[in-house]
Amino acid sequence: MKRYNYLLMLLIAVGSLTLASCDDDDDWYYDDWYYGRNWHDGNHDNDQPDDQIDFVKMAQTLAGDWHGTTKATFQNQDGQWQTVEYYTEINFTLASASNATFGNGLQNDFEGDNQQATYSRQFTWYIDTQDNPGDIIIEYIDPNNVSSKFKMIISYDDLRLNERTFTGKIVAEDNTESDVFDWSYMSGAKNVTLTFEGEQ
Repeated sequence: MKRYNYLLMLLIAVGSLTLASCDDDDDWYYDDWYYGRNWHDGNHDNDQPDDQIDFVKMAQTLAGDWHGTTKATFQNQDGQWQTVEYYTEINFTLASASNATFGNGLQNDFEGDNQQATYSRQFTWYIDTQDNPGDIIIEYIDPNNVSSKFKMIISYDDLRLNERTFTGKIVAEDNTESDVFDWSYMSGAKNVTLTFEGEQ
């Protein structure tokens, strides 16, 4: 009987070792879901404290200098739709407040081989943490009337953001413009290992 118990315990031990597996994929960037964490992973009902941490990390990932292409489709002064591709340099500055999910920034759009920006616009931004969680709201400031702002929204479902790349679509609140962008972080990878990605 003792021999039977010993063999049974040995069999259970060997079985548990077989079920454990090792994953030697240490390069997390080959698999966004290995170390990366999607915002939808958490329970976001009733504004749980953990949600705020996700929003803060998202804001920290967004903060910094980005550059790349922006394909803008908009209505011109004649009401006609046109599409123009720009080379964009954009900065998202994070507010110094503790756990900030907002800030300000500057966007420069260059057309063709122009050395001078076709458009240079200041803006404020924030991450929506309540109505449409994860959306990035950008409000461009009219230099002639600082109280007047042009609001554009990057829907969470239309973006992909990690510490190296930021891609997606930004749409004007009044639907007069829709931009598709593909930007890279300008100073190399940041020390953030999260990926924020919507239901594209």
